[in-house]
Amino acid sequence: MNWWRYVSAMELRKILAYRSDFWITFIGQTLIQVLIARALWQSIFEANGATEMNGFTLPMMTLYFLIVPIGSKMLMGENVGFISREIYEGTFNRYLIYPLSFFQYKTLTYLTYSAFYGVQLILIYSLYNLIQSGISGEMFLNLVTGVGVFMIAAFAYCMMAMVIELISLWADNIWSLMVMARFGASFLGGGFIPINFFPEWMQSILKFLPFQYFISFPVRTVMGLVTREEMYQGIFFLVLWAGLLMLMANLIWMKGQKKYNGVGI
Repeated sequence: MNWWRYVSAMELRKILAYRSDFWITFIGQTLIQVLIARALWQSIFEANGATEMNGFTLPMMTLYFLIVPIGSKMLMGENVGFISREIYEGTFNRYLIYPLSFFQYKTLTYLTYSAFYGVQLILIYSLYNLIQSGISGEMFLNLVTGVGVFMIAAFAYCMMAMVIELISLWADNIWSLMVMARFGASFLGGGFIPINFFPEWMQSILKFLPFQYFISFPVRTVMGLVTREEMYQGIFFLVLWAGLLMLMANLIWMKGQKKYNGVGI
């Protein structure tokens, strides 16, 4: 069956429904975040009289914060309320009669969004390198590998989001929980400041949590800053956490079906 093609095509049509608004918002947000990050870190480097801090130069920091906003879109998308809103409105009923799994459908729509932004990352990062120093085979290989790692991270984050969103089968409002999860993943994952700048004791703890593998690890992979050993370790932890979170989401769904009232039936 090729149902996944139709679901993906439908999701892409939603994303591109307002093309001008999409491109203006996407490019504008990315450019503004990069300029702000560049100005901030330039001031920090100048204030410390340094050309390198914790393994990062200013050009590297600029590149880091070029990747982060696009990578965060791949990772998190527009996921706040992507399940709970439908449960509250009653439109969730349709997933009970679809000829495919609720988890399959929601995961596919989520990853379609992630893959779309993955293409944007490839284009923008390639354009940046073409302007700066040209595109090399090694650079492109790191980029493609990093996008692949981002897709695994997006799947893991999708499972974490499902765990939280499915709490809406019991609770009346879980919006604040999702906002806290997004903030926590961004902060502890290196979205606001690279993990290298965290205290060593905190870096040791984060190695066993999923957050740094959501953002920092894929970004550093794109930049070619990970060794082969770190690559294997990072992918192992991503897959491990994805499996654990998927198991949790399935268990909550099995319990939650007994609490679902079917609003609108």
